[in-house]
Amino acid sequence: MKNRQYLLFLILTALLLSSCRSTPVYKGDGIHCSGGVWSEITSSGGNPRTSTDNMMMDEIESWMGTPYAYGGESRSGVDCSAFTRAVYRVVNIEIPRTASQQAADAETVTPPNLQFGDLIFFNTSGSGISHVGIYIGNGFFAHASSSRGVVRESLATQYYAERIVSVGRFIE
Repeated sequence: MKNRQYLLFLILTALLLSSCRSTPVYKGDGIHCSGGVWSEITSSGGNPRTSTDNMMMDEIESWMGTPYAYGGESRSGVDCSAFTRAVYRVVNIEIPRTASQQAADAETVTPPNLQFGDLIFFNTSGSGISHVGIYIGNGFFAHASSSRGVVRESLATQYYAERIVSVGRFIE
């Protein structure tokens, strides 16, 4: 009986400790970590405002549902960094091929300045930046999910909220 109680105590302690980091890796405008749940997703940044933004959003929409393919760069299969690269090409901005190189080359963005088209970088592998998506406003980003292809996702999704590393910008 004592072993069961001790095991239960350990499990509950682990769950409580993992529910929320003391300080989120990235705390976007209007997005706050409270008890392990990202809430108040009403970022004032985002939403297409310019003709460049609208061109990017049209391109993002055209990729929705495209299957994921590691190393893929076409509409028959694309990975996350090829997707972001394709969207930026529509507005004549050439960005590097990999998520980690995109992060290294982008201008760093601080949380209150998050805006449409910014790239959000994630550590999904446990060993540095391994995933990227494009911020599309109101707490959402578009990305090539390895399980679902190109989709919209909320930054409140716990999996992504816990893995944000940084945000970068290539558009002035």
